[in-house]
Amino acid sequence: MPVYAEIITKPNRQDSADLEILYPGTSAKLVAQAAAGKIILFGGRFNGRLLSACTLTPIYDGDYQLAQLSVREVTRRRGVARQLIIQAMKQLPDDLQSISADLSHAPELINLFSELGFSATRTYWQWQRTTP
Repeated sequence: MPVYAEIITKPNRQDSADLEILYPGTSAKLVAQAAAGKIILFGGRFNGRLLSACTLTPIYDGDYQLAQLSVREVTRRRGVARQLIIQAMKQLPDDLQSISADLSHAPELINLFSELGFSATRTYWQWQRTTP
């Protein structure tokens, strides 16, 4: 199941419904933040539907936080989160130097983040962009 990541700022009616499944009660707020440029909302699409999503928030001077990773329950354990993150990392902002992620409440993601090049620090997992 190939999942393609795209940046969501103006979702159509179906995308809004899919986002509400992923983020019950908070999807409109996330879309508003994305439309205002406060966050980057990545959606993972398969067969025209959003199956997954995550946010990337600028923190300070090129440091960003990856958060709110969500995958529709019926598609979990099929590599959807992995594909979303890999595809999203191909679309990173130019100023991005590092990504951090707090996995303290999602230990099931530790292996995935490790495989994707994130390293554990005392309080979070971090990925550094390499410069050519």
